[in-house]
Amino acid sequence: MADDPQDISDYHDAIEGMLLDGEDLEAVLPSSDDIPNSLDHPAAIGVTSVRLIVCYRELNRGRSDNWRFSSIPFPRIHEVELRRDERFRRDRIEASASVIIRRGQLVNGDSGLIELHYPDPTTAREVHDRILAHMLAAQ
Repeated sequence: MADDPQDISDYHDAIEGMLLDGEDLEAVLPSSDDIPNSLDHPAAIGVTSVRLIVCYRELNRGRSDNWRFSSIPFPRIHEVELRRDERFRRDRIEASASVIIRRGQLVNGDSGLIELHYPDPTTAREVHDRILAHMLAAQ
């Protein structure tokens, strides 16, 4: 559905529209398995050949559709961290994971942190590894 905030194809099209000449889009990934509908939390990320595009969206059906994009060149990312949490239950283990992206010092009081939360640790690992590979290549 075109106006469904859970539909990753909308984010793919929007991020693809942000590409510069000669820039390749490698992947568009949700920021979590439950895409937030808020400008306060990332909805999706785009991994390109030169930067990370962080996409925020707040959709109010029938009223407004607000988008915000942040572009972070890979050399400006100082650290990418993968966190995995496990909760032990009687009959199962509940796992979740987060990817924390730390940018350099920012002068406007911004913390420079982007947090992406995933119930599936495999997805978090894929996001982490893609960003890390680009960071290392940019050095």
